Amino acid sequence: MPFEPIRIGNTVIAKKAKTNTYEIRNAASPQLMKSIGDKASFEATDAMTMREYLKRARHVTELPAALRLVHDLGRQLQALIADGRGIACMGIDDVVVITHRESDSFTHDSINDLDCTLGDSRMDPQFLFLNDHLLFELDNDGALIMDHALPKRLSAFMSPELQSLLKTTASLPQSVYFKTIYHSAAQLVIYFLLNVDRIPDDPEDTAYLNPIKNTKLWWFLLRCLTPVPGERKYIYI
Repeated sequence: MPFEPIRIGNTVIAKKAKTNTYEIRNAASPQLMKSIGDKASFEATDAMTMREYLKRARHVTELPAALRLVHDLGRQLQALIADGRGIACMGIDDVVVITHRESDSFTHDSINDLDCTLGDSRMDPQFLFLNDHLLFELDNDGALIMDHALPKRLSAFMSPELQSLLKTTASLPQSVYFKTIYHSAAQLVIYFLLNVDRIPDDPEDTAYLNPIKNTKLWWFLLRCLTPVPGERKYIYI
C-alpha cells in the first residue's frame, strides 16, 4: 500500500517513491523545523501519527517506548524554548511516530539513564511533535503569547490553567505560562503508556499511576503535573 502523506498543521511528511526515505516540510515555521534537528529527511521502516501507532498496537505499549517519548519531547521542547517558542498543548494527532524495525517488541536488556538520555539513541520508536498551529512566541517573562486561536476540533491534552483560560477569555491575544506544556506532555505520556485519557481533577488523586508507582517515570510525571505552573519541572532523574 503506498504511503499517504501525513499533514499536521502546516507540516507535511512524505515518502520518496520506491525508497525508505521520508521528508518533513514546513515552510511556515522555521522554528519547528529547527527543533527536529536532522529529522527533516530520514530513513525509516514507517512513519505515522501517534493515533495510528496506538491503533495498530491495540494500545499495547511498553515502558521503553514511553521513556523514549519523554526524551524526544523534552529535547524538542528545549530546542523550541531556546528559539523563543513554546507549545500550548499536544495530543496524539500532533505527534509522529517513526519506526526503524518491523517489530515493535523491545529486545533491549536495559535502559541507560546516564545524562538522562533514556537509553540508546537508536531505540525504536522515535517521536516528533509537528503541529505548528500549537506553537506560540515566548515573552521575556516566560509567557506564551497566544495571538491566534487554537485549531477547531482540537483533540489535545490541556493543563488546568489553559482550560480555564479558554473558558473565560475569548479575546486575543491570550497568554499562559510556558510550563503549561509540561502538564500536557505528561498527560500524553500517561495516555500512551497507561491508556488513561483523563486524569482526576484532584492532583492528590494519583491512583491511576499505581502501575508505575515509585519508578523514575512516576516521579517525572508528578513533577510535570504539579498544580502550580511555575513549580513544574521536566526532569527525568
